[in-house]
Amino acid sequence: MLLLQSADHGDPAPFGHYVVRRRADGLAVGGIGFKGPPVDGEVEIGYGLVPSARGHGFAAEAVAAVVGVAREQGLTRVVADTDLGNIASQRTLERAGFTETGREHGIVLYELVLTPEVIGP
Repeated sequence: MLLLQSADHGDPAPFGHYVVRRRADGLAVGGIGFKGPPVDGEVEIGYGLVPSARGHGFAAEAVAAVVGVAREQGLTRVVADTDLGNIASQRTLERAGFTETGREHGIVLYELVLTPEVIGP
């Protein structure tokens, strides 16, 4: 889908997909990205890790990084969802500042409202 979208609409950067790599050796352990370009200041993210990489903070670091991209681009809201049974992913989003906004069809919905950063005193 990424290749088709890129062919139809051009390079999605910075709202594309990214590889999650382990710092120690550069091994790819997962992926994270935006599920399309922003709409009305909002963007959706998704991520996944190989089972052996879970529980080491990689997802939390990756979520913080893409939230930083969204903030730098002046967006006002980032949304995500996870399966009802995926407690680890729910905790990752909550630690990153996301708030649960609802549940539907076995999915937990989250949002993070971004506020502009104040620079200086």
